Amino acid sequence: MKAMGVTSIRQDCYSTADTAKMATLVSSFAPVKIQPVFNVFPTTTDETTAYNQFYAYGQTVAGQLAGKVAVIELMNEPENMYFKQGPKYGGQDVTEWATSNSQWAAFRGAVRGFYAGFRAVDTTKKTLIASPSVGWLHYGMLEGLWKGESPDGSTGHPTATWDITNYHWYYDFGDIQNAGGVNTLAVIKSLFNLPILLSEIGVQTSVSSSTYNSYVASNIAEYASTAKTYNIIGVDWYELYNFQNMNGFYMGLYNSPGVGNAGRATAMTTAVASNPTP
Repeated sequence: MKAMGVTSIRQDCYSTADTAKMATLVSSFAPVKIQPVFNVFPTTTDETTAYNQFYAYGQTVAGQLAGKVAVIELMNEPENMYFKQGPKYGGQDVTEWATSNSQWAAFRGAVRGFYAGFRAVDTTKKTLIASPSVGWLHYGMLEGLWKGESPDGSTGHPTATWDITNYHWYYDFGDIQNAGGVNTLAVIKSLFNLPILLSEIGVQTSVSSSTYNSYVASNIAEYASTAKTYNIIGVDWYELYNFQNMNGFYMGLYNSPGVGNAGRATAMTTAVASNPTP
């Protein structure tokens, strides 16, 4: 990873036991930074119950990791991993999740609770908290949390907050600055006015090797060139190793430790070396 120019890696954590383990590994990975993802979702539908549970989680995780990691992400792709049904249309408005409204209050409570609990311990923001990550045009989910709006159209609910807006974008989504006529980077910068972390970028569909290699380099170059415009503070390529078979297609830059997929690892090294801003 050092040879490629990688400066940070993401790691899912599914419990406070996992985050405790992460805390023991931080120093051994230096100078590469670990970026934990607290990937836990509420098991209740009650907002207060979820808030209290995740407040306790936040306190515990802050005690383990505050000051040891620069960023911790909260919940990976809830639109895929938590809600029972996706948005009715593109996801640009929270009301498009109306069929999952029964889960929304607990989701909001969990996000609010974790942030408050973490900040109760880490009062000086030694570690920043990234929002739940969403992709495509699903920023309506984040906007609903931010403004206290629910999928049923009601407003005036408690609002959630975070320090960094966390987003995912892949090859098959098209151009993030012109996806179906929408400049997603401009929208999320305008909505939240926070630093943007693109914690997953990559290629999910089977394409030719030359297309893949070209996209590795061009994608990072695009984000580097727009980093100041949109306050992009980092990008994470998904993924380093081939461990997930996507209908016969493997997304990894490496086949196995030390064995690069032809062209991909080289393209990544070149891209990072040429575009060090993100």
